[in-house]
Amino acid sequence: MILQALCDYYDRKEQNLPPFGFEEKAIPFIIVIDESGHFLYLENTAENDNGKTIPKIFRVPKASGRSGAKSYETANCLWDHYGYVAAQPKNAKPKDTEKQKEKYLEDAQKQHQSFKNKVKQIAVELPNDTGVKAVEKFLNSVAEINKLKVADNWSECVKKDGTNLGFRLAETENLVCQSENVIEWIKKQPLPEADVKDGFCLITGEKSQITRLHDSVRGVAQKPAPLAAINDSAYNSFGKEKGFNFPVSAHSIFKYATALNHLLRKTSTTKFRIADTSYVCWADKDNNLENVLPFVFNDTSDDPDAGAEAIKSLFSTIHNGAYQQRDGNDRFYLLALAPNSARIVVRLWQVGTVADFAENIYQWFEDLKIEGYDHYGYPPLKKLLRASVLQYKDDNIPPNMPADIVKSILSGWQISSTFMQSVVRRLKAEQGNVTYNRACILKAFLNRKYRFSTSSQKEITVSLNKEERRTGYCLGRLFAVLEKLQQDAQPGINATIRDRYYSSASCTPKSVFGTLLRLSTHHIKKLENQSWRVNAEKRIGEVMELIDEFPANLNLDNQGLFAIGYYHQKQSFYQKSEQGE
Repeated sequence: MILQALCDYYDRKEQNLPPFGFEEKAIPFIIVIDESGHFLYLENTAENDNGKTIPKIFRVPKASGRSGAKSYETANCLWDHYGYVAAQPKNAKPKDTEKQKEKYLEDAQKQHQSFKNKVKQIAVELPNDTGVKAVEKFLNSVAEINKLKVADNWSECVKKDGTNLGFRLAETENLVCQSENVIEWIKKQPLPEADVKDGFCLITGEKSQITRLHDSVRGVAQKPAPLAAINDSAYNSFGKEKGFNFPVSAHSIFKYATALNHLLRKTSTTKFRIADTSYVCWADKDNNLENVLPFVFNDTSDDPDAGAEAIKSLFSTIHNGAYQQRDGNDRFYLLALAPNSARIVVRLWQVGTVADFAENIYQWFEDLKIEGYDHYGYPPLKKLLRASVLQYKDDNIPPNMPADIVKSILSGWQISSTFMQSVVRRLKAEQGNVTYNRACILKAFLNRKYRFSTSSQKEITVSLNKEERRTGYCLGRLFAVLEKLQQDAQPGINATIRDRYYSSASCTPKSVFGTLLRLSTHHIKKLENQSWRVNAEKRIGEVMELIDEFPANLNLDNQGLFAIGYYHQKQSFYQKSEQGE
């Protein structure tokens, strides 16, 4: 299903994706020559992107797989790194011996000869291609290659090992390797006999050439890795090995790998990353949700206005919880991938309609909505995850948690209790630091749980609910009222009761609140104004009327309610203060 959907995406975007046998590759430098093979200049393709210098991406024939002692024999088609193109050895390190330096030079000469042989082969088979002929003439002229090595940009080119170069004829836009002749020649090239067998493709159902190894995918792990692979004999069956166990044709492999590489590219607007997992999304047809979804989950601190506008556009398509646009029945996909030692791991594969996804995201935002959203907006999932872990670091987010929560959001299900437990633990460790993001998490978790519960629990309101009688919520309110009283009685105090008692009050209230209420009588006496004392006693009395007893322990749900009640009550104080009450 995943591979089929990616192949369909390639077919939809075919005009914007590389043709069969090609890939998108960064080519930092272009050797510009004339039709006679004379060197003209070395072009630096780097472009400035937000202060970073990034080489331009070109569609070039797919890189040849290189491994083993004779990897130098495998050259790319009309582009490669400077060892192959110009016999330039890689940079020697200070600790390298003379023998090692000689080896670098020898390897570069072998690579260059391999590249020349490759170009010669292409020139023989494409005798009418002017560009290929020009490249062949350039490579066979030592004088022209020497001109390249004294060009203005050459020192910049050889700063890094393995810098790729391509060729372009003067007064033309495309690279030599992008000519129609070369594209057709690439399509006709036979696959290595050892890597293919005849069979029926699982994706198309047609009889075709099945490939033993699948193409690698970039943008997930540090090194390119295949999405589908078998690298252990234990998984072989019927005497078949590797990709022959799950037959997929060479053309289908190219389609799905090219589509996935396109979705995972650095400039992709349909990609986001949480911790070590990369997420991509797409629809059967062009759809605005493709660009909105990443803002729902990813941190938009670089451009918060864009995130707000994206969410606003999503809300405009929903009315009374129902999706209103005509494209609601279009299929929508989300794929989550994580690195592994041998191949890429699929963390999540979610399929639904555009309407389902949009409505469930809308409901998620409604569940998150709590006092303060007018100021802070709707937090993306990445910020919420950071709020649940130590030091707010992505590295501390449990590997499987983000994908589980994304699945719950897009399915409209309950949120994993692990998320709630993580937040509650942080609140205890940080002495009740109930931030806006943490309050959002607790409210969303509890409301989704109540919605699917067989009990008659009411959902938590956005702001302070003075009619709420659930024990945890009322105790949280009382704790906030007592803290406010202490702050009024002792202005500028360094540590409040929250710093000393929050953990105990939210877990074992019976052991703490007696002490806190006794302290409150002393704090009331310290208030200078009689009306302040009356108001303080009135606030305490209003909340105490809702509490039947102080329980010995609070369960996880009530600890969450405690934090929300505390947050709501404090927000109520802030609002009154801003209004001058």
